[in-house]
Amino acid sequence: TALMDAGISRWSTKYTYIYPRPSQMDSRILPATGLPNFPSYTSGHAAFSGAAATVLSYIFPASAQALDSMAQEAAMSRLYGGIHYRFDNDSGLVCGRRVGAYAIERGQKDGSLP
Repeated sequence: TALMDAGISRWSTKYTYIYPRPSQMDSRILPATGLPNFPSYTSGHAAFSGAAATVLSYIFPASAQALDSMAQEAAMSRLYGGIHYRFDNDSGLVCGRRVGAYAIERGQKDGSLP
């Protein structure tokens, strides 16, 4: 549910702000991948990765640092690919981590998480 909630939040934000992709603002930027046909702000990959890392870190605390590093790497891959700005990634990670924390809290209340 954390990943679904992160996705709902991100696509709602994308279509609230409708922020163009980097290559749409500067033709010298050539995306390394195909250009997604939806707005840039905020990064869905970052949000999904932040939510997943947060929930998995709760379940596997010994792996928390590695999981967070993987989430950051997933977000940065979108910057290096030329399809996101850094602030897209930063905001996506923050949102994903908050959604993940909410999912943990919800799981603790309903008994699905210890």
